[in-house]
Amino acid sequence: MRTMHWTVALVLLRSFLLQGQEAPARPRFAVVSIKPTPAIKNGKTFHLAPDGGFRAGNYSLKDLIRLGWDVRNFQISGGPGWLDTEKYNVEVKPEAPFAAHSTEGFKLLGEMVQSVLEDRFQLKVHRQTKEMSVYYLVVGTGGPKLKRTGDATDTSTRMGDSEGHMWAIKFDMPLLARYLGGELERAVIDRTGLDGVYDFELKWSPDQKPTSTGDIGPSFSTALREQLGLKLESGKGPVETIVVDYAEKASPN
Repeated sequence: MRTMHWTVALVLLRSFLLQGQEAPARPRFAVVSIKPTPAIKNGKTFHLAPDGGFRAGNYSLKDLIRLGWDVRNFQISGGPGWLDTEKYNVEVKPEAPFAAHSTEGFKLLGEMVQSVLEDRFQLKVHRQTKEMSVYYLVVGTGGPKLKRTGDATDTSTRMGDSEGHMWAIKFDMPLLARYLGGELERAVIDRTGLDGVYDFELKWSPDQKPTSTGDIGPSFSTALREQLGLKLESGKGPVETIVVDYAEKASPN
């Protein structure tokens, strides 16, 4: 996850570089499709195209806020009762393509999502910083157990998750930290020192429940250590939160 310290540093650096210049325009969307999904549908999917377009399956408005403001559920408060119960299939294409698979590209993607939500959900939010517990993502004592992405011709980042299972293609460590923050409901800061992108799968037993075979699977922390060679260390730090002031349900199209 882009940490609060990293995010503030990036904002300050950009502010310094852009002094005396106009701030760049927020990326806009050319096409957006938002359709409600059946209430019984489970699991979410996300596909990010190289040009900045994306498809999000079975996403709530809260999920979309997470994507747009680069926060996790525990960083979002306020808003209507349906914020995380109404689910949508969303497809967005940008007005002008941008290289999505980079730190700067992910920031531009978030700004475009903000535009979509403000336009289609009439979303209004404000930011608030709080001191909170955090995790630091580090390499375990046995070293990383991650497979670097092998197909250089496929430049799209993809992931899917369901209870006790997630898979990822072309994930870097900051992106994994962002995902872990959502799963653990606590900010996760990448301190692995690992660069590049990876393909991996992670399986664990939520609340140590028996699996379909009757076995009790590993805990989340055990699975992270044994399957990916990574671990989490506790700490404290300032965490930016998003407060939802107003939102309306999007009309389907």
